Amino acid sequence: MECIVRPAQSADCDHLMGMILLSADGFGGDPFYQCLVAELAPEQEGKQGHLIGYALFFFGYSVNTGRIVYLENLYVVSESRGQGIGKKLMSEVAKLALARGCVEMKFTVAEWNVRALAWYRQLGAQDKTEAGGWHCVELGGEALQRLAGDRR
Repeated sequence: MECIVRPAQSADCDHLMGMILLSADGFGGDPFYQCLVAELAPEQEGKQGHLIGYALFFFGYSVNTGRIVYLENLYVVSESRGQGIGKKLMSEVAKLALARGCVEMKFTVAEWNVRALAWYRQLGAQDKTEAGGWHCVELGGEALQRLAGDRR
């Protein structure tokens, strides 16, 4: 399936928000987020401008490695999966990352999403929890309140 990957535009917002909500992952809303969308190519009869996926990401810095890109969410509508759309989106994010001097892309994958984890490994990604001794850690709820000195 042919598609065009381009920067998201304000005219895409309604459709994009629908896709974000469908992907069961909330939109961060921070202005530093960037988004690429995949839409069907003009050759697809009657489908021009139809969005079929997106990559939501932001650039950051790691004291260990330098500039990095954080992939917040990669989503392709179910009927377009397995056709190279996700790889094309990831490739475009990688190009932008390299152009901005990034040395790696970071993201998380839910343990239950074995299909995605296998796909990322096929692209060359390493599970750092397994391979590098790094752990994704979360501090929330009462522990966060205690740390902030809030004794509610």
